[in-house]
Amino acid sequence: MNKKFTYYFLIFWSFLSLIYGINGSQNFHLSLQSLRSEILDFFFLYATRIGEEYVLIPAILLMAIFFPWKQGKSHKIRVLYSLLIGLSLGGFLPQIGKFFLSDALRPMAVFENLEPIEGLVVSYRKSFPSGHTSITVAWVSLWSSLVFPKLRVPLFMALLALIVAISRIYLNMHWLHDVIVGGFLGFLSAYIGLWAGGFNKTL
Repeated sequence: MNKKFTYYFLIFWSFLSLIYGINGSQNFHLSLQSLRSEILDFFFLYATRIGEEYVLIPAILLMAIFFPWKQGKSHKIRVLYSLLIGLSLGGFLPQIGKFFLSDALRPMAVFENLEPIEGLVVSYRKSFPSGHTSITVAWVSLWSSLVFPKLRVPLFMALLALIVAISRIYLNMHWLHDVIVGGFLGFLSAYIGLWAGGFNKTL
């Protein structure tokens, strides 16, 4: 796992955890909703797609095909193995939580006065944990460890993960504790993937 990415991720997620410990999910949610504006609606509506196929598929293709292109067969297989396991876990682990905690209510089901975001399908259950956050943290963790050193940009990757996490709360899709746990699941998934592929040294 990239050492600098790990450092930035843990700082950001420790900060989110501190907010949760001080303010709680519901109070933080209402505070964030008080900042609603058309500009932020537009920004977060598209920023949340960093955790969807629009960005995920191109990122996977770059990591799986483009960057290892001139590497040996063994290296390519290790990269594919890391991506397969890391991203599969990043997508699967949150679904376990949603299955066993299917009655976990999303913000729109708890607060009656929340204003829906135009263009967003409203969901009411299966809130815990955040799948978007998990898969985003998984792929940016893998990116910061597998691509060319000059393109790993660990701080930028960690910021992308944080933006997606905040977007899920801003869009009324998740609570703060959902994205905190989702982020740690994604980080763990990437770590296991990198370990399975033999990239177990801190980069």
